[in-house]
Amino acid sequence: MIVYPTETVYGLGCRASESNSIERIARIKKARQDAPFLILIRDAGQLRKYARQIPPAAERLAQRFWPGPLTLILPARKDLHPRLIGPSGGVGMRVSSHAWCQALLEQLDEALISTSANFTGSPAPRSLMELDQQLGAQADLVIDGGTLPGEVSTILDLCSDPPLLRRKGAIKAAQIKSVAGNLARIK
Repeated sequence: MIVYPTETVYGLGCRASESNSIERIARIKKARQDAPFLILIRDAGQLRKYARQIPPAAERLAQRFWPGPLTLILPARKDLHPRLIGPSGGVGMRVSSHAWCQALLEQLDEALISTSANFTGSPAPRSLMELDQQLGAQADLVIDGGTLPGEVSTILDLCSDPPLLRRKGAIKAAQIKSVAGNLARIK
């Protein structure tokens, strides 16, 4: 389990195939059972490894905004860890533009769990100075990437039609609409 920099905030993660580590992260964060973890993938070519279906809009969005702070939720393969599958039956995926993440993912043949390196309900750390020492002490490795921008990724759920904007973030709704068309928003 590692604490590492992304293009947004510090993440807490492990390999996506490590069930015990995924559960360890959930316990450490005190994560709700219904709060899925997203995964970072090396490139859009890995989408099929985790999604059972890739809508055409997903391919266009990935081409336009990846690498970068746009998380796409796509219909999940059934063999994924339950903590990676959200309420719509999807898995959230993003290609990070942070050089350290890109280098690590080039070495792995799988995705990296990515959840903010904070206890549930606390602010996500933009620097190691902001990282809760108790949480950091439970990690096997902490990577110092300096101070990060701090703006969260935009989350777009493509399991529904029209796509559902689940969280506003660094990529604005108007930018997404220009590629994907109409969006629904969570009330």
